[in-house]
Amino acid sequence: MTADSEPKSLSEITQDMGLNMSDVAIFSGLDESTVFRLWDNPAWLDRISGRSLQSLMSSVPGIAEYSMAHSLLKRRNVLVSDLQSEGLTVDLGALEASSVAQQHLLNALEAALCIVRGDSVPKVSSYLARFWGREQDRALETLFSTTPGEGLLANPGKLFESSVELAPRLNRKTYSFHSILALNVLTHQVSKVTGSMEADLSFEVPGRRTAFMMRGVVMGSLISNDDLELAERYRRELEATPVYAALEEWSFPTYSRDGRISSDFTLPGSLLLRNTAREVLREIGSYNDAYLYYLASTYIPLALRRDPTFGGAGPTSCGPWKGGRPTAATGGSARPASH
Repeated sequence: MTADSEPKSLSEITQDMGLNMSDVAIFSGLDESTVFRLWDNPAWLDRISGRSLQSLMSSVPGIAEYSMAHSLLKRRNVLVSDLQSEGLTVDLGALEASSVAQQHLLNALEAALCIVRGDSVPKVSSYLARFWGREQDRALETLFSTTPGEGLLANPGKLFESSVELAPRLNRKTYSFHSILALNVLTHQVSKVTGSMEADLSFEVPGRRTAFMMRGVVMGSLISNDDLELAERYRRELEATPVYAALEEWSFPTYSRDGRISSDFTLPGSLLLRNTAREVLREIGSYNDAYLYYLASTYIPLALRRDPTFGGAGPTSCGPWKGGRPTAATGGSARPASH
């Protein structure tokens, strides 16, 4: 999204190709009167119908590219301005340099605006719940990142404060699937950076909301603190508490899109974990000792019971451990996931 995305009229877009108004009308199949109304108007994208735009995109080179770039820039500018009004500055260099799809990044900025603006709980929870998934999570991770040149916000402090204040509001007594997902997503992102949202990660006999929130906090804390003791505590708790095991088994396949996201947190009886295996193998080569221990001792045994072939990868290709425990660690900095 560069200066080339500034508003341009149809005549400006087509002039280098030597196309005149009549040429565009003939190629696109539109009435020449329709093209005439749009020809010299830089705001023509706001006035054209969807069907007419499709006709132009499919017949005139440069229209599709311009429409995409301009639409992204227009939304970006609005979000940058709105966030600035809330005390948050967007790092445009990080935004443009990111390998994450710009649409996902703009959605993440929209999420930040909902959080710091104090939008209603149903609205915020519904929006944040849509970030359950690998690519969406990468965008949210970039939003909460405190690494200069990588994080979307130059000053994310207010976002963290607002997120901590929001969490109790999401933890409502009435059952809401969106609020359960949103609470997990939010607590994971904050605990991943700060170490934990809870001073005491004590495991209580939970319902789904508490268990899923705790899972998000635990995953973030493992990645942030490389805490092997916490990984072992989580393993023991999962073995003793069925709701933890059920949510653990559900999380990876739905995050990786092997399974459908279901409000009852169930998976089909037969499920090939192809995307899940690919994600696990990626994480084994990227994450710290504690997270590797969690994978080897907690999740992978569950996955192999669900799919003994592990997406066709087979248990022998799943990483550096023997007897269900890690024997070596890859170390290095992790790019955490919400699942």
